[in-house]
Amino acid sequence: MDKTRLTKQFQQALEIHGSGNPRGAEPLYREIVRSLPEFADAWYLWGLAAHELGEYEDAVARFARSISLGANQADGYHYMGLSLQALGRFQAAMDSLHQALALAPDNPSYLASLGSLAMESKELDQAESWYLQALAIQEEFPQVHYNLATLYREQRKNDQAVHHLRRTLELDPGHWKAHFNLGLIEQLSNRTDAALTHYDAAIRLKPDYWRAVWAKHMVLPTFYVSQDDVAPARQRWLAGVAELEKIFHPSQAESLEEARHACESTTNFYLHYQGYNDLEAQKAQGHLLTRIAHLVYPGHDQPLPLLPPKPGEKIHVAFVSSFLHGHSVYKTHSRLATLLNRQRFFVSVVYTGTIKDESLRFVMKNADGFHDVGANSSRLLATLHKLKPQVLIYTDLGMDPIFNLVSALRLAPIQCNAGGHPITSGLANMDYFLSSDAMESDRAQDHYSETLIRLPNLAHCYPTPASHLAVTPRGAERNTNDVVFCNLQNMIKLLPQHDWVYAAIARAVPNSQFWFIDLGGHIGDLFRDRLKEVFSAQGLDHALYCRLFPKMELVRFFGLIQAADIVLDGISWSGNNSSMEALSLNKPIVTFPGELFRSRHTHGILKRLGIQATQASSLEEYVAIAIRLAQDIGFRNEVVQSIAAAKSVLYEDQEPVRGLERALEFIVCNGCQPFHSY
Repeated sequence: MDKTRLTKQFQQALEIHGSGNPRGAEPLYREIVRSLPEFADAWYLWGLAAHELGEYEDAVARFARSISLGANQADGYHYMGLSLQALGRFQAAMDSLHQALALAPDNPSYLASLGSLAMESKELDQAESWYLQALAIQEEFPQVHYNLATLYREQRKNDQAVHHLRRTLELDPGHWKAHFNLGLIEQLSNRTDAALTHYDAAIRLKPDYWRAVWAKHMVLPTFYVSQDDVAPARQRWLAGVAELEKIFHPSQAESLEEARHACESTTNFYLHYQGYNDLEAQKAQGHLLTRIAHLVYPGHDQPLPLLPPKPGEKIHVAFVSSFLHGHSVYKTHSRLATLLNRQRFFVSVVYTGTIKDESLRFVMKNADGFHDVGANSSRLLATLHKLKPQVLIYTDLGMDPIFNLVSALRLAPIQCNAGGHPITSGLANMDYFLSSDAMESDRAQDHYSETLIRLPNLAHCYPTPASHLAVTPRGAERNTNDVVFCNLQNMIKLLPQHDWVYAAIARAVPNSQFWFIDLGGHIGDLFRDRLKEVFSAQGLDHALYCRLFPKMELVRFFGLIQAADIVLDGISWSGNNSSMEALSLNKPIVTFPGELFRSRHTHGILKRLGIQATQASSLEEYVAIAIRLAQDIGFRNEVVQSIAAAKSVLYEDQEPVRGLERALEFIVCNGCQPFHSY
């Protein structure tokens, strides 16, 4: 090829590539380097085209060739590092990026790329350092501000994240992802209107940004200042589900992938803390998720054959969970998996969480097969396809959005919701809900889209709490004559219409103290304001009675319980783990069971102990029982002694496991609906 033609062809390739068409420029670069193999810049640009097209192996080879020929070596190393990162070859990527930085130490883009590589490698401190170095050289770098905000969000440093997101928008007003992430932070900070403003801004900038569309219509407060706020929030959410049914119709591969990300970005977790029967709301969302799941993952809408096991053949049960580490779900559900009779069952555990600790290692050791798939729904789906279990049990549906779509599919002949989050799934392909016979009401089936299986007793083989390791937390000092009431529930479970009970108890018990646990953020301040209002209505200063403790490690949580006298149960959402732990320390618990499973945990636990005296049938009786426990020391001691004498029945109870075995054998071997309980 003569020089004139070569120059013309190279110029043509540059124009095509510069117009955003690397695919069109790619054959021209190929012909150029074939004619002139020593043309370093052509090799570099050909590598850049491959990188932009996602052909990273080719890109690495071409960048290496361009570097050896002496092209822009710093940029060559930089983009080769980015291609290696895309291939998952992180050490080689880091080496290449460091080569680029050595050639151009003050290039903020190279520093930013090192930050992104460290971020992907979960080396967050190192990522922060690289990003800050980049900003020290070029403060007006919107993408680095955005990346730094993402890092701070992951570390739950929301104030710093907000600062950098706002700076991102100052520098790049069209950055829709910055608006979206500001919306997420505002929502978690209970500023719903501000969150909606940011979601709307993201949608205006990018109308097909499904994550923002989904978030806008699924937005819920995390905490309620007034009971008057609950119904409008619920109606907005229900209207949002209906609107998504109308408008959420992705079709192309790219939009389907974006739809998947949207559906897996959040759950309707906060809906369930409003105190309502959520069956119809769950079914509405379940219908929406099922429709989208079949678009994203087609071919999973037909029943699967349920073949009874052959003589000597085991029933294959797969448990899927994100929380089988040191979490409450581990305490309540792990032994349903690890203690199943291995003569009759083969147990697989599929883990989608990220935390690896001693609890998880115990599960790994005691499962027949353990599959660590991480937070990736496609890997989860592929793993379940490979395993082909007869029974699939999700331990904690409703908590991790990674399950939103996969759980809507038919992946096993029998599929169960084990109630780690005690709400019906609303999914047509979820067959059974595993619940507690002691906790459920007689009409409990009315609350579930699944067929209810009432496992014996409390439905869990709860490990004996290590409450003997209790350490008194700072601030739990008390006067000898004080009567300390402790509410152990997450504040999002405490509804405004029940706040008056604390002030009513304080009015009757002047030496009372009320302890609560503040998980941080804006919620504690809002709860203080609510307490101030109800205590003021009784002519009392809430600050003299109420104390909020920061979130604490388990041994100090035990210490807090130990330092208190009486536990006041959550009213619309009862304690389960917390009640089991408080009772290990012989603490009386006042409870008011409602109709729903989530309001009846402590009721079932106390029923197992044979204790009725601290169970109320109304809020007024709840207050009266609390006052009596405070003032009648003989009555309180009687309850304490009853707990101490009977509490051993609560722990290490394998009867629920045996009940699960009976239920699964009956279902699999008979292929029909289960009996009322097992």
